[in-house]
Amino acid sequence: MLISRRGLIAGAPVTALMLTSRKAFAQTAGKKGGDIIVGINSPIPSLDIMGTTDDVGRIINLHLYEALVTRDEKLQPSAGLAESWEISPDGLTYTFKLRKGVKFHNGKEMTATDVKASIERYQRMSLRRRYLDQIAEVSIVDPGTVAIKLKTPQPLFLNNFSQPEVLVAILPAEDGDKDPGKTSLVGTGPYKLVENKADSHVKLARFDDYALDTRYPGPSGYGGRKDALFDTLTFRIIAEPSAMVAAIETGEIHLADLVPEHAVPGLKKNAALTVINRMPTAMQNLTLNMAVPPMDKLPFRQAIATILDMDEILAGASDGNYRLNPYLQYPGYPLYPDSIKAPLYNSKNAEQAKKLVAEAGYKDEVIQIISASTFPWHSNTALIISELLKSIGIKTQIETMDWPAVVALRVKKTGWSLNPGQFGTGPWLGDPVLSIGDLGGKTSPNNMEDPVLAQMVADMQLKPTAEERKEAWYKAQQHILDNVLSIKLGDIGQTQVRSNKVVGFTPFRTTRLWGVSFA
Repeated sequence: MLISRRGLIAGAPVTALMLTSRKAFAQTAGKKGGDIIVGINSPIPSLDIMGTTDDVGRIINLHLYEALVTRDEKLQPSAGLAESWEISPDGLTYTFKLRKGVKFHNGKEMTATDVKASIERYQRMSLRRRYLDQIAEVSIVDPGTVAIKLKTPQPLFLNNFSQPEVLVAILPAEDGDKDPGKTSLVGTGPYKLVENKADSHVKLARFDDYALDTRYPGPSGYGGRKDALFDTLTFRIIAEPSAMVAAIETGEIHLADLVPEHAVPGLKKNAALTVINRMPTAMQNLTLNMAVPPMDKLPFRQAIATILDMDEILAGASDGNYRLNPYLQYPGYPLYPDSIKAPLYNSKNAEQAKKLVAEAGYKDEVIQIISASTFPWHSNTALIISELLKSIGIKTQIETMDWPAVVALRVKKTGWSLNPGQFGTGPWLGDPVLSIGDLGGKTSPNNMEDPVLAQMVADMQLKPTAEERKEAWYKAQQHILDNVLSIKLGDIGQTQVRSNKVVGFTPFRTTRLWGVSFA
């Protein structure tokens, strides 16, 4: 029986789940050969898929690695490296049968030993290890079977286990004890890594021994049938937006993963190109480092939320491709909490903000705002927020650096106060747990554990009924807003451009190049 997304949310009792879904895009016959060149707008912080949440890195990593369970075109959990799975009547044990004949890029065949080592590594070091907190034990039943035992029944376990934000990728067992960034970069995906040159490009080549999943007629979401039609995929780093536009216009690249919005009207006039607007692709937010005074004081955080002009910030960050939204879900999604009050959002009340600054006992501390020179949206956001804070008497200092340096700094408890950010995959999946991420947990991005929020997040996953889980989510959203644990700025869209020489390409949250070819 195939469990539907509705069933997952409702926590419907299921004793066995076998792969029966065949709904996917019809297979497109494409010719093999060629090197597709994709323009990406930043260096890759890491190709260790468990050690990064980076969007650009995810594009590359999803061609290298795969998971037991993935998401299909409708974002429902679907089988990947798993042939099938069964859930025990008490909801505590998930037993996965593995697909046979799956090989790693190093030529070794995948077994239960690799699966166990990979899941345990994820639990130990992944940036999203919180999603697997309920796993009590991973055991090997036989070389082709793995059992996962939970501490307590978790109706949404498969949602967490299949999320692509930080994939629960299956790696060779010998990588199981490796620290972040120290793995062999070997996976089971349709392409393998052949070249990784910092600040230049990453090149992947077709993996000839790839175990094509013929259960599906074509690509579906993050899984399905993944035909590697190109000989190679070259991801070229083009940080300068105008250079990205020039490269796609002249044919130097075949796909520009992100172009500036001001260039869109001109690009639409080019008959050789197709312009793709994706809305929404991400939520833009502001992370507040509560380990650094005066960010630890609620009135001060409220002052920041009160002065922010979201239209000004988002217009500067997106060239106008945005919409206002204070919540950690998108409009139109089943769990969009529009009944929750967000009185500080976009209030732009300077007088009230000044009163809150005084109430916080502000002592002229300098607020350090991280600014990523790699991304105009990031640096523009930092600049606008800096000026808004100055307008109410707060001293600021912009700390400018490239993206890898931002990634390294934002996990530290000192050296920064505010960090603009975007997160897209979790919210796009429609799971509030993924939207909240680690906020309030032991690895909270705001550097402050919040047991109250942590319990709400636990209830969102563990309560037996959908209504109880929804209630916990609404409480969590209100708690985040009331305590200004993070500031949601709004939703943004992004524009891709592809050459019409490329066929079989279907827009998606993450760029997919399987089943894609040259005309």
